[in-house]
Amino acid sequence: MRKNNLKTKVMAKFYQAVLKEVKGNVLDHVYPYLKGPRQLTMKERLGSDEGLCPECGQGEWMLLADEQVAVAQGGKPYIECLECGFMTHL
Repeated sequence: MRKNNLKTKVMAKFYQAVLKEVKGNVLDHVYPYLKGPRQLTMKERLGSDEGLCPECGQGEWMLLADEQVAVAQGGKPYIECLECGFMTHL
């Protein structure tokens, strides 16, 4: 457990994510400045036009929050497969 400069205990904080479906093209959502003919494709990012997980073949993903370590350190939007946990960036 971390301690602050006053030598008092700092209690852990917990956060709960709420899944909300991204409507439309998720790539337009995370890369709005590429919207249009310059936009990436799902095939370029995940290897299939349908956006299926390359590990398990399912197609439900969680877009990770900007505050998560992978996103903060990688500087890119990351996704996690809700079926098997496979993670990659978009």
